[in-house]
Amino acid sequence: MVGMEVDPELREILRRKAASIVREATTCCRVDYGDAVVEVLEPGELRDMLSNCKVVIAFFYTPTCPYCRMLKPVFEEAAGFYRGKALFTAVNLARFPFMSDALGIMGTPTIIAFIRGREAGRLVGLVPPEKLESFIEAALQAGGCN
Repeated sequence: MVGMEVDPELREILRRKAASIVREATTCCRVDYGDAVVEVLEPGELRDMLSNCKVVIAFFYTPTCPYCRMLKPVFEEAAGFYRGKALFTAVNLARFPFMSDALGIMGTPTIIAFIRGREAGRLVGLVPPEKLESFIEAALQAGGCN
């Protein structure tokens, strides 16, 4: 209102809140997970990651799967390249077999893109790097994190 002085404390609260809204709208993860690929070590971690990040690219594997071992370095390289735009995570299904049923994973390796906590697409099997790259690019664009 014209002619009214705004309390400096209220002005600071409003400034911080506005900055928080802008930061959340422009960042893809509210939490910095550190590593390029974050290994899921506890069952609830994936759920937390899905709620904290707009785009999560999850690599589901088993240690004995030869195709998983072949795809893992390609996934890690992509994660390093796209770091900061999405969260890349790896889930050992031998450690968490219930996740296969919960997510309908029929074989490994499986890569699932989650956008705002919901599955947006998946790749199954050994895929060429170009296909993985276009899959990630599409997820980033759909999630607004490109």
